[in-house]
Amino acid sequence: MARQLTDRPVCKTAVPAGETEAARKEPAMATGLKERRLGNAVAKREPPYRSVMELSEEERKAFAEKLGGAQNYNSVVLREMARKDRRFLAPLIMSILSAEFRGIDFFGRFTVETQEQNVPWHMTLGFARQTFDESRHTLLNMKLLEHLGSHLGEYPDIILGPQRGGEIPEEELDPAILLARINVALEGFALTTFEEIRALARDLGEELIEHCHDYNMADEVTHVALGDYWLERLSQEQPWRKDRARAAQEEFEKMLSMVREMAANFVGATAGGSNQNGGTPG
Repeated sequence: MARQLTDRPVCKTAVPAGETEAARKEPAMATGLKERRLGNAVAKREPPYRSVMELSEEERKAFAEKLGGAQNYNSVVLREMARKDRRFLAPLIMSILSAEFRGIDFFGRFTVETQEQNVPWHMTLGFARQTFDESRHTLLNMKLLEHLGSHLGEYPDIILGPQRGGEIPEEELDPAILLARINVALEGFALTTFEEIRALARDLGEELIEHCHDYNMADEVTHVALGDYWLERLSQEQPWRKDRARAAQEEFEKMLSMVREMAANFVGATAGGSNQNGGTPG
């Protein structure tokens, strides 16, 4: 039986006088990010966020030459490339680091902005701690880049910082939907990714990478459990949240699955082509 963590109502929105009872069952979604206390601010980092699309023509050419093509800049593809050549470990770690920076931005905003929806205080504490976890993952991966002879900025970001928050549809800002997509689906994806990188590092004898991703994995297990718990709690008084959130989660997981499958197929096709040309079997 779940322990009651707080007497504070669970994301229960007050209904102004004159509104119908239906409003209590399905309150209006959160206000847009532009109207919230944080505003539609641009995430900042030093060096600044830079995607492949923001590189100059000369930089794109040099980047493609480093990886054998920009299409290889994917954690699934890079993992298999690193298995055969350790120089691809650095871009692999950078692909993870990009997501960790995005995690700090997202969970920091999520912690603050959901307060306007009167979420339980212990939920706020949980996601404040998760923001701290994402910061620790970022530091660990930056140190791993240095360990591998690289640095932040050598490779572009796979995931951009949240620079277009005001364009997010209102219904997408519901805490339950965000929990289902980010904590349950995306963090579950991250858990699998960290496990695969840890296994690769163990095979290659990269003890530092293996050790750091062992820590990261332990955090991701907690993050997924945190999402499951609070998704259930938010749905207790407003059951409509659960169906909407689960639908959003399934949609998001299908997208992630497609990305992994496309990358895996590309790795397989590339390995097959190498074998036909006398390359090393995969």
